[in-house]
Amino acid sequence: MINEVLTILKDQLNDSEGLVDIAVVDDIAKHDDDTSGLDNKVVISLLNVEEESTLKNRSRYNKVISENPAQFDMKMESPPAYLNLYVMISANRSTYANALANISKVIEVFQTNNVLEYIDPQDNRKNDFKFRIELHSVPFDQLSYIWGLLGGKVMPSVLYKISVIKIVAKEETSIELIHDINIQSIKVN
Repeated sequence: MINEVLTILKDQLNDSEGLVDIAVVDDIAKHDDDTSGLDNKVVISLLNVEEESTLKNRSRYNKVISENPAQFDMKMESPPAYLNLYVMISANRSTYANALANISKVIEVFQTNNVLEYIDPQDNRKNDFKFRIELHSVPFDQLSYIWGLLGGKVMPSVLYKISVIKIVAKEETSIELIHDINIQSIKVN
């Protein structure tokens, strides 16, 4: 699901005028690998994943109502995980002026389209969701620490917080309901 959300961001950037076909989802911190595929690209990299604690307390039990005959059943399923993603978008361009222009365009695109939608390709409307992308500011010391972890090569970049991504478990378990209670063996004094 995380890859699909980052791909939606990439497609949004690649469809915009000024960034046509230069946005890629990749690891900007490729230390020892060949990074020639990232030259002259706008690179979208995942920095951190955080659980949204305010949406954590949901019941594991869901009532399922059948129409013929009218009755209900219970199913147990794991509640969805709601996540916030922290994403860095870096302009790895050959000239500094182009990198600054690309970062400005990224900010413009996501300022205009800050709510995006994931539509499940299997037409299961249950898994569709919208997510919000907002600019995330970090102090200079934290930004320096982030770039130090990523390899030290600082380039024009912008950080975004994407909220809320929903990841749903696919397994459901049927639960036996109690229909009758036998109280004949209970003695009351």
